[in-house]
Amino acid sequence: MKIKNLIGSLIIFLICFFPMLIKSSPESGFKVYDVIVIGAGGGGLSAGAKLAKNGMKVLVVEKHSKVGGYMTNFQRGDYTFEVSLHAMDGLDQEGYARAILTELGIINRVKPIKLDPMYRAIFPDMVIDIPADAKAYEELLKKKFPDEAEGIERLFQNMRSIDTAMGALTNLLGGERAKAVKIIFTKPWVFYPVVKYWNKTLSQMLADFIDDQRLLAVFTALSGFAGNEPDQVSAMFFTMMWNSYHFNGYYYFEGGSQSISDALAEVIKENGGEILLNSLVTKILIEDGKAVGVRTEGGEEYLARFVISNANAPDTFFKLVGKENLPEDYIKKLENMKIGTSAFVIYLGVDYDYRDKFPKGVHELMISESYDQHQNFEWYRLGEAEKVSFAIANYSLVSPVAPPGKNVICLTTMMPYNYKGDWYESEGYARYKALKEEVAKVLVQRAEKYLPDLSKHIEVMEVGSPRTMEHFTLNPKGAILGWDNIPEQSMMKRLEQETPIKNLYLVGAWTFPGGGQSAVLASGLMCAQKILAQEKKR
Repeated sequence: MKIKNLIGSLIIFLICFFPMLIKSSPESGFKVYDVIVIGAGGGGLSAGAKLAKNGMKVLVVEKHSKVGGYMTNFQRGDYTFEVSLHAMDGLDQEGYARAILTELGIINRVKPIKLDPMYRAIFPDMVIDIPADAKAYEELLKKKFPDEAEGIERLFQNMRSIDTAMGALTNLLGGERAKAVKIIFTKPWVFYPVVKYWNKTLSQMLADFIDDQRLLAVFTALSGFAGNEPDQVSAMFFTMMWNSYHFNGYYYFEGGSQSISDALAEVIKENGGEILLNSLVTKILIEDGKAVGVRTEGGEEYLARFVISNANAPDTFFKLVGKENLPEDYIKKLENMKIGTSAFVIYLGVDYDYRDKFPKGVHELMISESYDQHQNFEWYRLGEAEKVSFAIANYSLVSPVAPPGKNVICLTTMMPYNYKGDWYESEGYARYKALKEEVAKVLVQRAEKYLPDLSKHIEVMEVGSPRTMEHFTLNPKGAILGWDNIPEQSMMKRLEQETPIKNLYLVGAWTFPGGGQSAVLASGLMCAQKILAQEKKR
């Protein structure tokens, strides 16, 4: 009787649990991964490529039909449109972005194109072409603003000191500690401005060097790249970005940012990794306080020893992990952090060649209606298309993206997510589409001052609003740089790659070092290095 009961129990056990045993057994053909990466944006691809190169079995799960996130392009007819990249910093020989691409094994798979001048800045009564080379830029500003020459010299020396200091700190954390120690002992003064301006805004830092509002407007023209006005943006975040452009090069890529994403995907697959597209992760599996895998929208579950989320931070923790798995203080920290700005982009394919309307070597015009940057950003916040600062980029000057005699033109500005009731979200798609086109029409008309008859030559037009950015990337409020880059949320106050959940890591713009394509690639590499260091301790 006991034997019959035992056999019966065994049969019930096998009926109930045999499918699970088959699923989780390597011998059954089911793959157990070392690492699962949620999202194939720049941070996720960077982490995945580094780990795959180091022999780890990697699975990348991406909701979209292609890899890249914001580092991607799309096709409409004969035109190829860059989604977001204007230029990448740090690709000179000693630049940190070049070092990252080299470490990831793709520097010889992509074709960087150096840009100098960087852009033409257009103000109400001044036009200035901004040199990429820092020394040339300094001399130009001293010539344009002779009364501020002494302050300009001190400002540029300040930028150089911060560049040297941050380079040393990076080396200290990395593999070239001897270089870092040498700087610490031979040039300790370079760390003074880092300490002084660590918690300051850009305006607070610049007030120590220059007074002329016109000069301030020129020098802070890249504030939009940092996502906020000088009165609010972190001095250190802006300086790190500015330094990498002016000391280590301003570049675009043949094939755009998609070429970087594709190259990283190739590295992952060549090293035994897998990329699963059109698959949305809806849950991170947690057991005993540890991440063990993911579940997709279709109900499939994949197991791994490590999980890396390249999804946005709020969704990662509040939707995929769940508050019930998080410490209370971490929940409060996340809830108190401010989400950054979004963008409004008009992608135009035109049947006219406008390349001669741009200065030699320049592919982008940056237009501002005021020298008062607070006013310029106030127009952003109010969504005033007639006044808002915007950029005109001709991508046909830097990459073969259109047929001969035709161009790809992009008009870019920042716009609030909550503009006119979240872009008439409650009033249906037709009303929303009409509002997008209404704003786009205003910006196209303004662009015609520089590109005559632009509206008459449009063959293809796609308009991306903050809601568009949110739809395609799932970033809340269409955020393009993650958290707002204010001092309270920048540098080491950004989220770390490690999370309160064991074996769960976070990469992308929401983590240190912040937003921007080179920065998210760095975040992915840092994450991978931390996992590899953890592996060495096993």
